[in-house]
Amino acid sequence: MSPLSAATVDMGTAAPVGDKLFSLDYDWYFRRAVMSSDVSDYLMVGPLTPTRLDFDNHQSPSLNLVASPAADRLRLLAIADESYLSSRYSSGVDIFSLAGGFRYQPSRVFGVLALFKLDRAKALDPDYTGKKWRGLAGDLETGALYVAGGGASAVLGRQRVFWGPRPQNLILSATAEPLDLFSVAYHRGILSFTFLTARLDQSRPDSVDYDRFPETQFNDNRYLVGHRLDVKLHRRLRVGVSETSLYGGEGRSLELYYLNPFQVFHTVQLNEQLDDNTIIGGDFVFLPGKGFCVYGQGIVDDYQVDDRSAGDKEPNEIALMAGVFRAGKSGTIIPDVRLEYTRIANRTYHQVLPRNRYLYRNKLLTSPLGPDADSLSLDFRWWAGPRQSAELALAYSRHGEGSIYGPWDAPWLETEGSYDEPFPSGTIQKSLSIAVRVQGHVPVDLQPWGSLFVSLEAGYSDFTNRFNIEALDRGEGWLKFGLSWLGAHDLFVGD
Repeated sequence: MSPLSAATVDMGTAAPVGDKLFSLDYDWYFRRAVMSSDVSDYLMVGPLTPTRLDFDNHQSPSLNLVASPAADRLRLLAIADESYLSSRYSSGVDIFSLAGGFRYQPSRVFGVLALFKLDRAKALDPDYTGKKWRGLAGDLETGALYVAGGGASAVLGRQRVFWGPRPQNLILSATAEPLDLFSVAYHRGILSFTFLTARLDQSRPDSVDYDRFPETQFNDNRYLVGHRLDVKLHRRLRVGVSETSLYGGEGRSLELYYLNPFQVFHTVQLNEQLDDNTIIGGDFVFLPGKGFCVYGQGIVDDYQVDDRSAGDKEPNEIALMAGVFRAGKSGTIIPDVRLEYTRIANRTYHQVLPRNRYLYRNKLLTSPLGPDADSLSLDFRWWAGPRQSAELALAYSRHGEGSIYGPWDAPWLETEGSYDEPFPSGTIQKSLSIAVRVQGHVPVDLQPWGSLFVSLEAGYSDFTNRFNIEALDRGEGWLKFGLSWLGAHDLFVGD
């Protein structure tokens, strides 16, 4: 029996996903799950609790930070990070962030985690649309109530989520901004069911949208809803199916039919004659042998079944991801090896109505690769242990002119006969990249003064048709160094 196969539900709050301090813990967790040869240990819905991530008891300082304190203790948390980034076409920039919060677990079934962050990197991001203060962007990164017991769990608050074989995937990716959500899950035997609903920000129309909808103010209320079923078909095979819908409109409130976890969202859209944006997906993880994993994911945004009108000539909007992983030997020169291919068709996640585009805070809710693109990556990773690793990453990618940030186009409506378009479309940006990364917790006992985490990355990308501009060919190199401090103090709050 695997270490956690007897557990019905994890207790406690989730470890933040999408943060570099916790990414090492998630990566170690997935390789250990592969080595267990039991998909009970390989969960495809996150974030995960520290108990789940630390099932081999490696006592990561970052996981200890958010682990459950005693019931009569309130844990105060602090994370300070100082990074420096230098690249070929820009001057070096100092990137500072400071996060603070608390962790409280008054009972076995109820817990709270809150983490507020001031971040210069977010303020420098050209896609960031929030307020800035003295060069910093501030926001609540994680802040949620967690309830669990009897195989069921619920979350109310803000956190990043992922649905799929990896935290970065084709739908609900950990690379997206944290969601303000309500989520429930239930696990029983070989079945796991998850439902969530979230409030999103208003539409972000472009100039073409204003011309296309001149009477619209775009003061849209926008919502995301999704449900997912995972089935353990065999000790070595887990499959999942999911459906999400992004809906909204001026003055539109949460819809009760979308709050029904067992409703088929696409039938609602058809029967109610709504113009929402539904995506259906499926994924799997197969562990054919100890330390070996095959995984995949696919989604369908739009698929043409009929061929009776000009609108039926619209190309299918689908995305696919497939990968193989082989675990190496920790503490030796034998690395983990991962080979992965991702392909996302043009206009996937896009829609003619701005409110129905899979964007939140001007970032994709899904794969950061975006539509009209594909990528092939090969990674080698050496582990000194669960707390330190070194990585060599190679990647080749292509990006067409299609973009979710660009105007929606429908050239098939103006074409006589059948319509077909190349993939990727237009002038294609191509890139070949290599990167070396070293990261880990410094193996020095600084207690009770916290712990240190260090990261170093150097890389180079060779571009053809940069920014989809014909003959704009150039190389771009970068160097990034980071040092983080993690600290916590437990306060007695009992009687």
